[in-house]
Amino acid sequence: MDLQVVALQAIGGFTVGALVGYVCRKLGKYVLLGLGLLLLPLVVFWQMGVFQVNWAMVNEAVGRFVAWLAGNVQSLSDALASAGVFGISSLVGFLFGLASPGMHSCEPSFTSNEMRFVKRRGFVVRAARAEGEGEEEW
Repeated sequence: MDLQVVALQAIGGFTVGALVGYVCRKLGKYVLLGLGLLLLPLVVFWQMGVFQVNWAMVNEAVGRFVAWLAGNVQSLSDALASAGVFGISSLVGFLFGLASPGMHSCEPSFTSNEMRFVKRRGFVVRAARAEGEGEEEW
C-alpha cells in the first residue's frame, strides 16, 4: 500500500473524527440540559406523591438497555477492526474532539499556558518586564 494514501487516510480520518467529536460534545451539553429540565418536574411530582414509580419495571428496562448496548459495542468494535487506518484514526480523532482542552470555548480568555496543571519551573513573566516592573519568577 502506498504511504501517501495511508497518510491521507489517517489525516482525513482524524480530522473527520475530531469534528464529529467536537459537534457531539457541543450538542451533548444541550441534550443533557434538555433532559434534565424534562426530568426535573417528574422528580418533584414523584416526591410530592402525585404518581408512583414501578422500580421493578425501571430495573428491567435498564437491564434491557445495557444488554442492547453491549451487543452494539461489540458490533462497533468489529466494524472498527475492519475499517483499517481511516477507522482507527477516526476513533482517535473522535476521542480528541470530545476531550481536547484546546477546543473548549467556555473561557476564551485562557491560553494553553494558563490552563496547565503543572507550571514549569523557571518560567519568567516577560509582560511585567515590558511595563518596567522587572521580571517575576514563578
